[in-house]
Amino acid sequence: MTESKERKIPLAILAATWEELEPLITPLKASFAEQGWRRILLSKWGALEILLVETGVGKVNAAVATALAMEKWRPSLLLLIGIAGAMPSSGLKPSDLALATEEIYGDEGCMTEEGWLTPQSMDTAYLITEKGPIYHRFPLTVPPGLQLPKGPFVTLSAITGTAERAKELENIFPGIMCENMEGAAVAHVAAHYGVPLVEIRAMSNTAGPRQRHLWKVQEACQALGDFLLEKGLNAIRL
Repeated sequence: MTESKERKIPLAILAATWEELEPLITPLKASFAEQGWRRILLSKWGALEILLVETGVGKVNAAVATALAMEKWRPSLLLLIGIAGAMPSSGLKPSDLALATEEIYGDEGCMTEEGWLTPQSMDTAYLITEKGPIYHRFPLTVPPGLQLPKGPFVTLSAITGTAERAKELENIFPGIMCENMEGAAVAHVAAHYGVPLVEIRAMSNTAGPRQRHLWKVQEACQALGDFLLEKGLNAIRL
């Protein structure tokens, strides 16, 4: 498949790693559209043409890859998928899925002796839109057909490795479901382009003491891929 400057893809699915995309590649009969700094594939789901983008881990990689996809392929809808660490009070277990209602930059602002100052409290807007300034919280699209646990997600450059840090995050951001390393950056770029973003993640672990041997990364990726193929892709069509 070759890219055309006039082409507009209905849906782009983004994930940080190849492992997170892999459960979709064969069922969607995806083929490479571009191999370079990032692997990008084209596929079809029935009549729906889909772009698959491996963004790389972290906020900068995710933002650059999302902007590249927007500039070259002009998707009408973005779907961000991947693994996440469930917050202890969320009730989520490994391989459970969750849907983001908003994405939060969790380590932007200022940490003081009195606590964390948000970008909003410092009057530091990260994006100015027609609806007003956006600081550290980006509202996401929540398709009504997706019957999943939902709530805010938090994006961090350094993931949680202690119970104290997990509790601190839950105190700062009440109701957060899980933590990840890319979501707010993708949401930031999506808001800049005015394109809706849906984010679904599968829990690979619980945020807290780092016990890597207990993580269920492969199982979480497969659970998410199975959900998308069975019902998720149909449910997100807006």
